[in-house]
Formats: sequence, structure tokens, C-alpha cells
Amino acid sequence: MLPRPPRTVQVLALWAACTATSLLILRLGAADTGATPWAGPAPSWGEHLRFWDAGWYERIARQGYPAVLPVDGAGVVQQNAWAFMPLLPLLTGLLTWSGAGFYPLAAVVCLAASAGAAVVLDRWLAPRAGGAASLWAVALVWSSPCAAVLQVPYGESLGLLLVCAGLWLAGRRRFLAALPLVALAALARPVGVPLTGALGLWWLMEEAQARGTVPRAALARLLPGHEVLEARQRRGLLVLVLGAATATAAWPVAAWLVTGRVDAYTATETAWRQGAAPDVLPWLARSATWVGPHLGWLLVLGVLAAGALVLSAPGVRSLGAVPWCWCVSYCLYLLVFFDPTSSVFRLLLPLAPAAWAVGRAGTRVRALLLVAGVVGQLFWVSWVWDRTVQMTWIP
Repeated sequence: MLPRPPRTVQVLALWAACTATSLLILRLGAADTGATPWAGPAPSWGEHLRFWDAGWYERIARQGYPAVLPVDGAGVVQQNAWAFMPLLPLLTGLLTWSGAGFYPLAAVVCLAASAGAAVVLDRWLAPRAGGAASLWAVALVWSSPCAAVLQVPYGESLGLLLVCAGLWLAGRRRFLAALPLVALAALARPVGVPLTGALGLWWLMEEAQARGTVPRAALARLLPGHEVLEARQRRGLLVLVLGAATATAAWPVAAWLVTGRVDAYTATETAWRQGAAPDVLPWLARSATWVGPHLGWLLVLGVLAAGALVLSAPGVRSLGAVPWCWCVSYCLYLLVFFDPTSSVFRLLLPLAPAAWAVGRAGTRVRALLLVAGVVGQLFWVSWVWDRTVQMTWIP
């Protein structure tokens, strides 16, 4: 009987199988793709990597960020590179010695980050969920409908790796070690706000328990198996919260210093929503376009109720304070700051820790979800990434 491979090898083998399946779906979908703004019909692998926002990262690597924001005739800021974080083009630039082009090199960076994220998530959550459940969770995340985006030049892979690595270290009470990872995460994807919120929520819970505002028994019921922080650890967590907040502010400040406009970053972000400021109302407006004005608010209430049920589920809460706080904070972030479009499916990927609760479900349920995820990839790649339907779906 052959010895069982090391745990990391098992995780990477599973990751490779799922990633290869996504690549196969991408390549088969490319064969049916007509001419697009990025390539001619049936794009090659290298051409297929250029689609959608990947071009913004390539432009940043080639030209940097604009010192003058583009505006229309009315002075309204238009879409520009400041909306995209610098870590992916920066890391890709470190590989230019190889002589390869930006897109293949960026794909290599994203694939490496994707593999690292699978390993980190397993190391982080397997002790809570169990070894078998953790492997199922890896399969579910990397076979989910938008999993293909983890291997193209987008910031999702880097963001997932750095967020999970930072939270994993924080959960192990290694707050200073987590600080650079949290800072880098804020430069990989715009996740600084929910990261700060998650860590801040955890600190508030610990501080309230220490001061007697929240009984320890109540916290134990909310988060089974939670180990309360000592005073010194709470101070370390507060340092991490402040560091995360500083890292979150760093990019808007950089945009301000370079362009001379204090609102350079926020004005750029709102350019993708026709200049509207972020609030909860876009969810109502978008829901009205999907199901009609009179049913839109019911759809929003349904989404809120579904989110509350998921976040309050015993399986999610039993993962521990850090994963639970992250999922709560990230959901609130999407509700407040995101204008819901078809991109919402991709933007749900950072909720990957919740899959470790699903990984403990019955085998039939897990297998059904796995198949549903792969089938969902067929539609996402065809309808969204390849634009093979008349309706414009944004990845």
C-alpha cells in the first residue's frame, strides 16, 4: 500500500485538477467566441487572457498611473487606471527578465497565487472543519462558477491569498506578522475596508467581553470553541486594525498626491457607476431593473434574509471568530459600496472561507454542489467572459 502523500501535495493536486478543468472550459469556450474588442474570433490562450479588465493591468505595467485624470466635457472623471490596484502589475514586472509578454507572465503570477491560496485556506480552516471537509471545500471553491477568473490577469488570486494568509496569521495571534500581508492585500484588491471592518469587529467583540459588556457565555454561544484574547493580544489586534486602516487609506492618498485631486480615487471608482456615490440605494435600483420596481425591494429583502441565514448558520460560526467576522464584514461591504451587476458573482469569491462550512455537508450535497459549480462555469465563461449572448454580462 502506497503511503498517503503529504497534505500540501494533496491540496495542490486537487487544486491542479480543478484549475485544469477551468482551463479546459476556457479553451473550449474560446473556440466558439466571435470577434471581440480584445481579439478576433477563436482567440488563442494569450489573446484570451487580454479580455475585460486584464487590459487595465497591462496598461498600468506599460504606462503607470495618470497624473491627470481624464474628464468629459462636463468635468466628470472618466474611467481610468486608478481604480486598479498596483500589486499585480508590479509583481508581473519583476518577471520581465524572462522575455515573455505581460499577459502570460501575469497569468503565471495569478496561478501561483491561486495555488498558494488553496494551501493557506486548507492550513487555516482544516483544523476547524476537518481534513476531508477541507479538501471538499478546496474543490468547491476552485470549481465554482467564477473559478476561471483565478487564472487570468485579474487581482482576485492575489487578493484571496493575501487576505486569507493575513487572517490566518491573525487568528494564530501573530498580529505583527499579519500586518504586511494585510497591507499588501489592500494593494492587490480593494479589500482594505472589509479587512479593517473584520479585524475591528473582532477587536470590538473581544473588548466588549473583557469589559463585561458582553458576557463570555454569549460570545461562546455565538462562536463555539472561541478562545478569548488576553489583554496583550487585544493590544496587538488593535495595532493590526490601525495598520489595516492605514493601508486602506494609502491608495486614495497616493492618487491624491499624484493627481492633485483629493477625491481622485473615489471619483474614479464612481466613474463605473455613472458618478453615483456609494450607498445601499443601487441595490434597490438594480433590483428594479431585474424584477420590476414593485418587486425590487422584495428581492433586496430576500437577498438580505439569505445572507443573514448563511452568516448565522452554525457551520459558519463554528469556523471561528476570524472567518466569521470576515464574512460578515465583506457582506456588509458589498451591500454598502457595491453597485450590483453581474460582477457580483466574481466578487463573492472572497467569501471562500464559508465553503469550509459547506464542506462538512453530506457527500451527496457536496457532489451536487461540485457538479453545479462546474456547470455554472460553462455559463459564466460563455455568457460573461466570452460575451456569446447579446446581453452584456460583466465579469
